[in-house]
Amino acid sequence: MLLSQNAFIVRPLNLFLMVCISLVFGISHDLPDYTSESCTFKISLRNFRSILSWELKNHSIVATHYKLLYTIMSKPEDLKIVKNCANTTRSFCDLTDEWRSTHEAYVTSLEGFSGNTTLFNCSHNFWLDIDMSFEPPEFEIVGFTNHINVIVKFPSIVEEELQFDLSLVIEEQSEGIVKKHKPTIKGNMSGNFTYIIDKLIPNTNYCVSVYFEHNDEQAVIKSPLKCTLLQPGQESEFS
Repeated sequence: MLLSQNAFIVRPLNLFLMVCISLVFGISHDLPDYTSESCTFKISLRNFRSILSWELKNHSIVATHYKLLYTIMSKPEDLKIVKNCANTTRSFCDLTDEWRSTHEAYVTSLEGFSGNTTLFNCSHNFWLDIDMSFEPPEFEIVGFTNHINVIVKFPSIVEEELQFDLSLVIEEQSEGIVKKHKPTIKGNMSGNFTYIIDKLIPNTNYCVSVYFEHNDEQAVIKSPLKCTLLQPGQESEFS
């Protein structure tokens, strides 16, 4: 890990020398951006997959591809390349199979290229328990005469360490009144889960949103509303 830290120290020095040489000899060329603040990172749990995404603050820089590297702060190891993001054209990377522990800090480095030219290098440290944001799960609703079936769609298999002590919240809205339902899910959040909102008023429009709450009271990301009109005698209606 000491070598990796030194690498970040040497780069600004080399960059300073390159700038001095350019000024003295009148050399003009584009220099790569090695400042860690040049990128904005976001780590999200999306359909129980750990997705790291990034955005350049300088929108005039257009990279043709990226290379992502990381190491674990507690282990004295050099940065290693994420294989599925070693030459990616996408501005995100699936790290589910790489970042397995929620108790470790991950030191991340992102390099951007245009052809064979390095445009920038960004770095950031992540603690999953602190930095992870939780996107809402996919869901459908089916309306009946006086109740709604809410079908929440979880992956068929969810790793235990990716559960994050999350609580599922189903929010019901009608005529300005909001009610929260917190169903109890036994075991892992895997496969489809159906929750029934009952004792509803026929001939009334109801809207439903689904999201996760975390023990650390992080800002929640609510799903878009899905609505249905409960009509008398209706078998089912979906909107």
